[in-house]
Amino acid sequence: MELFATWGAPQAALLITGRDLVPGEITQELGLTPAFSREATAGATFRPGESCWAVLVTGEADQGFDTPIEKLVELISPALEAIRGVQRRGHDVRIDLSGHVRRGSRTYLSPRALSSLAQLELPVSLTTDADPPTRSEDLLDWLPAPDGSHRAT
Repeated sequence: MELFATWGAPQAALLITGRDLVPGEITQELGLTPAFSREATAGATFRPGESCWAVLVTGEADQGFDTPIEKLVELISPALEAIRGVQRRGHDVRIDLSGHVRRGSRTYLSPRALSSLAQLELPVSLTTDADPPTRSEDLLDWLPAPDGSHRAT
């Protein structure tokens, strides 16, 4: 396997948000303790005007997402029917995978981890945190080379 820098602080979360969501009721209904919850506030930087509730599993940088996904699936599976009930009531329910992306870093999701997520039948999102570039040209570093060398085998 190729060695490369990996995303820092990989996290897998069950994230539930909504305008009329009451975090305490979600905790009681699911029987899970959130790592994060917040009542709706207008000045919030994350989803202003919506309440948030999340169960979070953080892995080690060199683990990638497999271990956090495995632990999250194990943690929330007993409450899956209750989670679906929350979703049916109109709240946004998703699995969010997040991490800190450094220049040149990559992440890996194994087929096993993806299969585990698919069995939950919940939407999956990716959220990244990145260091700001030091030069404006760095914003374009992800673009392929104009000479087509990225297509070479």
